[in-house]
Amino acid sequence: MRVSHIALVVTLVLLSGTVGCVQASWQEYAVPEYGFSVVLPAKPQSRAVPVPVSDGSLRVYEALDPDNRHSKFSVFIGTPRQSGIFEAASMDAFLASHIASMVQSAENGKLVASRRITFRGHPALEYEFRHQVAGVPYVGRGVTFMVDGGHIRVSLWHPADDAKGKADYERFASSFQLKPIAFQAADSPFEERGVKFSPPAGWIKRPARNAVQIARYGNLTRSLQVLLADNEAYTCDNFRSELQASGRLKEVSKLSLAGRPFTKFVSVEDVPKYNVRLTTVNYCLNSYRGAAVVGGSEEEPMFWRWAEVFEGAAATLVVQ
Repeated sequence: MRVSHIALVVTLVLLSGTVGCVQASWQEYAVPEYGFSVVLPAKPQSRAVPVPVSDGSLRVYEALDPDNRHSKFSVFIGTPRQSGIFEAASMDAFLASHIASMVQSAENGKLVASRRITFRGHPALEYEFRHQVAGVPYVGRGVTFMVDGGHIRVSLWHPADDAKGKADYERFASSFQLKPIAFQAADSPFEERGVKFSPPAGWIKRPARNAVQIARYGNLTRSLQVLLADNEAYTCDNFRSELQASGRLKEVSKLSLAGRPFTKFVSVEDVPKYNVRLTTVNYCLNSYRGAAVVGGSEEEPMFWRWAEVFEGAAATLVVQ
């Protein structure tokens, strides 16, 4: 699996109050940069896990149980670099090898149980293995699943004699939720041909395909482009007419981004070659150089995860 290192400033947002019947010592934490929330007994700390550059980035959020400093709750995020894993057989093989490697690298590791499940709508493996930490018997429990072409692992390591270890894991894993991913701007904005905007952090710049396309960026199955008519007579109304003529236009709405009036167009398109349906959102701004558009596309089932990223990029658009 290929993974890239995305340098992000990660801010953990502590949501007010407790969740449902969760005890007062357990609180919900959200990580908008990676789009998830989870309930933990203590505030998690984030760190990058060293991996070969070719294998990309792996980040972990981990917390120790304040009542038992030997139990560790972890959420691992593996982010692909160039090509993610999307085919069912490939995902299954990756998850199985991922667990096997983890058990093999543990001290006296022995897999006790592993079963295929669907976790938050995604193919997953739930596992349990026994191992030792500095000679002390431990149990590792977790679920690892594929999402956005990469993987997430939710795990708890606890001493084998911890009577509440299984219950703590079930509370922890059941609280995990996928959330929309927040927009994080790249360190350096794009600025060419009198157009300036901030692409999402970690996205790869691609060559423009034509004179109208000012900029193009990619992130696995996701794409982002900036278009400029460079013709004052061509407005967002003309752009809308073209989308309607294609038969793909689904929704139209008006909104304000950074204090400026945009028109938002949502369209869908089937791509038989890859057997997928794409959802595309285009944010159109009328300028003295005609319609300026920031458009983002993602496979329909996961579009909701990336919608805020596309809108955040659109809000940074400036036509000079």
